[in-house]
Amino acid sequence: MKIYGNDKNLEFIRKMKQNGHLPHACLFYGEHGSGRKTLANYFAMTVLCTEQNAPCGVCRNCQKILRGVHPDLIPVEHSGKKQGFSVDTVREVCRDAIVAPNDSDRKIYLFSDCDAIGIPAQNTLLKLTEEPPEHVLLLFTAVSKSTFLETMLSRMAQIAVCPCKPEECREALLSHGCTPEEAQSAVQSTGGRNIGFALRWTEDTALQETIRQTAALTSAVAQRNQYEILRILSEFEKDRSRTEEFLHLLMLQFRDACALRSGSSFLTGCDRRSAELLAQMLTASRAVRLCEAVQKASEALHANVSIKLALASLGGSLLLY
Repeated sequence: MKIYGNDKNLEFIRKMKQNGHLPHACLFYGEHGSGRKTLANYFAMTVLCTEQNAPCGVCRNCQKILRGVHPDLIPVEHSGKKQGFSVDTVREVCRDAIVAPNDSDRKIYLFSDCDAIGIPAQNTLLKLTEEPPEHVLLLFTAVSKSTFLETMLSRMAQIAVCPCKPEECREALLSHGCTPEEAQSAVQSTGGRNIGFALRWTEDTALQETIRQTAALTSAVAQRNQYEILRILSEFEKDRSRTEEFLHLLMLQFRDACALRSGSSFLTGCDRRSAELLAQMLTASRAVRLCEAVQKASEALHANVSIKLALASLGGSLLLY
């Protein structure tokens, strides 16, 4: 199992196993495509590996995890109206947790993509998270740890999944069957910090267009091109999920412009050229106002405000920055 960009996290996990200080609950958080579930599986493999230098990748337990068939690594199914985890599902996990493991000395439950997990489900999980049976380990993945109640967070180790380097992203894309040309284009078009996102780019023409429009809007804001700003925003008035992704990418572009302005070279956006152009025009107060405007539009969408209204408000803010 090759994991990119997380050497410190991997070493931290290995040392926890070697020192016998494994937590009974752990959260892996980071943006979509960053490798949260891969790192969670690595953690599970480290815990269940039977060799001294865990994870060895070749013992019976490691091989079963790699094939996705280990009976003691249990993925919890999403349930409920929002496809989070219903209270009934959580109660079933709590009942099952009492049962001893099948093949190992540990039983691991994996709650993936917990971004829609509700407060009732978390409250039902509190006791199991605080005082699980000795053989039970709970793993969670989410975009942000703010998804969880403070009472849940206080009961789990928290590991932020790190972005990879562009050269690591290129290597990963090649290992997934991309041609050198495809890998290079994907890295250039996505920033090369998120392998899953770059892989999506190679197959998703709609994403390619969203990235192109994000870069174009960043340039339009830098040039104070009112017509272009409004024209680009109008392209996103019909698809809420696409608009949400567009706003996320735009926020990364604005953050990159701020980073460049302060002399940092660590960028996470999709287009360096337009971020550099914007950085030349920014003051600290303008940078804050731009990010606040995008954040406000994102929150409006999540609150089910009409897309057209949210983008109209954003357009007005971008014209005034």
